[in-house]
Amino acid sequence: MNKKRRFLLNTAVLTLSGFLLRILGLWFRTVITSYVDADGMGLYQLIFSVFFLGVTACTSGFGLAMTRLAAEGKASAGCVRRCLGLALLLSGIALSVLFLGSDFIAENFIHSQLAARPLRILALGLPFIACCASLKGCFFAQRNTVIPVIGDFWEQGATIGISLFLLRHSSLPPLESLMIGSTLGEVAAVLYIVPVFLAYVGRHGLAKESSGITRQIVHIAGPMLAGSLVRSSLSGAENLLIPVGLRKNGADSVASLAQYGVVQGMVMPILTFPMSLISSAAMLLIPEIAEANAGNDRRSISRQAEYAFRYTLLFGFPMAAVFIVFAEELGTVFFGNAQAAVILRIMAPLAPLMYIDNVVDNLLKGLDQQMFSLKVNTIDSVSRVILIYFLIPRFGIQAYLVILFASEIFNASLSIGRLLKFAKLKVDILTWIIYPAVCGALTFYVLALFKKLF
Repeated sequence: MNKKRRFLLNTAVLTLSGFLLRILGLWFRTVITSYVDADGMGLYQLIFSVFFLGVTACTSGFGLAMTRLAAEGKASAGCVRRCLGLALLLSGIALSVLFLGSDFIAENFIHSQLAARPLRILALGLPFIACCASLKGCFFAQRNTVIPVIGDFWEQGATIGISLFLLRHSSLPPLESLMIGSTLGEVAAVLYIVPVFLAYVGRHGLAKESSGITRQIVHIAGPMLAGSLVRSSLSGAENLLIPVGLRKNGADSVASLAQYGVVQGMVMPILTFPMSLISSAAMLLIPEIAEANAGNDRRSISRQAEYAFRYTLLFGFPMAAVFIVFAEELGTVFFGNAQAAVILRIMAPLAPLMYIDNVVDNLLKGLDQQMFSLKVNTIDSVSRVILIYFLIPRFGIQAYLVILFASEIFNASLSIGRLLKFAKLKVDILTWIIYPAVCGALTFYVLALFKKLF
């Protein structure tokens, strides 16, 4: 199978699987909402925003390092051991911090002792998450998408199945049932990926050992890890400050969690749901771009970047139209929440920029531009925290929506500018912007007419 056909096949596999997994995830969120309500969803999101710091510490950079080095033919046994060892070391540190500090975090940052036990439960899954992230990177570099996809379905199925069983048949609090399901899902993922990886290596082998592999891993993973930790820390601070700011604005404790839960737990999953249709191709572009960059093939880099811009925006603008026209239906069908529909319609125009930003970030990773992403993400996150701290207590949830727009425009603009300069691309206004915008407008009018008639 030639390179182009293999890329298209892998993209199709990941796109279809990602779409199905997103559907499962969105459906599961509707189930969660029926058990915990909007304020419970807000607490659920806050717990995961803290937990994500631990996930970042043990995954960010190591999966990318494995993918990049394997794509360059350097995935030796020593490379695998070092990536896994570093990831597991950091996961152990993160586990200890979250487990031992759960009561302090729950009381002083989340402001609810109900979060302590769920945090401890989630922390136990960090080593399993670290292991999976590292090993999957090797498969993606080899353009083998089937094995990771099967693992994703297995993990999601185990998580949802165990969670639903506990929600329906145990006396545990709903949040604890959900966290146990999540942790056991990670355990199930490792029980799948490790023997499959060993069998794959036994059949295909690994690259020869090369010198300086640890330094190369640190070079790739270090900036990604530092940037992700900084951004995740600031994102965690941001998420914790939002309910506090809403309370200062006049909302009580339950209402502030409910407003936060609507935005982060309901609207954002709907808004980012279509990203599953393009994020798969974006992820597969990392080894393709890395390989082209290693061979100094500037033409291939420019061509792939151009395609990424054109088709991502051609997808994003019509999706924004769908969100605007069917906001009430989406908010009501999935979550039964009228406020979710209002906020979804407000945020819908942000969709094309969110999607292209995601794709551009993956292209920059393949081009060894981790340090640039670190700088941009750090500035963006610091700005958001400052704005949230000062504006939300005064203007409420409206201020948060404005901050989201400003942040995405700032981040995407700098990242896109960097890629255009590095890939020596000129903006094609007609095919990149005007055509997609026209398609979005036509989609809006056709759907609006359809909705009015039927």
